[in-house]
Formats: sequence, structure tokens, C-alpha cells
Amino acid sequence: MKELTSEKILKGIFENDSTVIQYVYDRYFNTIKSFVHRYGGADEDAWDIFQDGIVVIYEQIKNENLIVKNSFLTYFYTICKYQWLNVIRERDSKYFQSIEDSLEADRLNLNEENLKLDEAIEKEKRIKLYQRNVAKLSKECQALLKLVAKGYNTDEITKELDYKSTGFTYKKRRICKERLIKLINTDTEQLTN
Repeated sequence: MKELTSEKILKGIFENDSTVIQYVYDRYFNTIKSFVHRYGGADEDAWDIFQDGIVVIYEQIKNENLIVKNSFLTYFYTICKYQWLNVIRERDSKYFQSIEDSLEADRLNLNEENLKLDEAIEKEKRIKLYQRNVAKLSKECQALLKLVAKGYNTDEITKELDYKSTGFTYKKRRICKERLIKLINTDTEQLTN
């Protein structure tokens, strides 16, 4: 495949174009993998970071009409590097500090772009946490919460799920939300321990 411009890559990621995503993988995965390996990660870590980087870019395009000022590789590498350093920081703060000290020439200063990346990464983590725990709910709760997320009102949900009354829908929605919150809190506690 011929060389793609940053704009075509961004458009392809936003449209979930498998050819473009394969192109990004073929061209850039080994670069990301080398960085992750250099700082203690495995192939699986590199794959996770690579996929998360694609998701972060997708979210940024969706939310703010992203324009890449440098090459796509430079921008993508920065996102993946920042994510991997965050993973290291969470796993082993002493090791992270030694890496951070060794990256003095390539320091990650706290600037507006890094803050945006940090926000996008945190948002992605929250989405994954939510999705992981919604999947643990009953199919009925999943269907109900999906309709709530799509903006359906109580009357529409009652009709869609063929419930007896809006009162029953309110009660069921409250129960499902409480279960989800409990699952998320438990999941969060396990991650921090």
C-alpha cells in the first residue's frame, strides 16, 4: 500500500477502516513494541498500548476534530509512550522514576497537550471499566442501561422492553444502576489493592 497522509490515517481511524488500521499496524506496531520492550513490557503490553493509542486518537477526533501538526507516527508514538509510562507509574513508581530521570532529553513536561492526552486516557479507562462491569449484569439490565445511555425516556423504555408500567421501569432502572455502581466500586477496589 502506498504511503498515507496523516489526514487519511485519521479519517480511516475515525471511520474504522480496516485497511487503514492494518496499514497503521504494519507501519508502526514494531516501533511501539520496541519502546514498550525497552522499558520492561511484553508483546501483550505493546499490543494493549497500541490498541489503546488507536482508541485515544479516535476519541480525540470525535471530540475535538484533531489536527496532527507533526507526522502521524510522531503523534501516535507520543500517545503510546505517554500511556506506557502511565502503566509503569501505576505498576512500579520507583522504576518509573528511574525511567523518567533517564528520559531527560525527551522529558514529558506537563503542558496542555499532555493534559489532553491524560484526560483522553482517563476517559478511555472509565469507558473500559463501565463496559467490563455492564457485561457482568443480567441481559435485561444491559438492555435497559443501553436504552438509558441512548437517551430514551422512561415511557420509551417501558414500551421498548414491554414493561407493565413506568413505575416498574423506574424501579428496575434504579436496581440496575445500583448493581452497576456496586460492581464498579468492587472492581475499582480490586484494582487499587
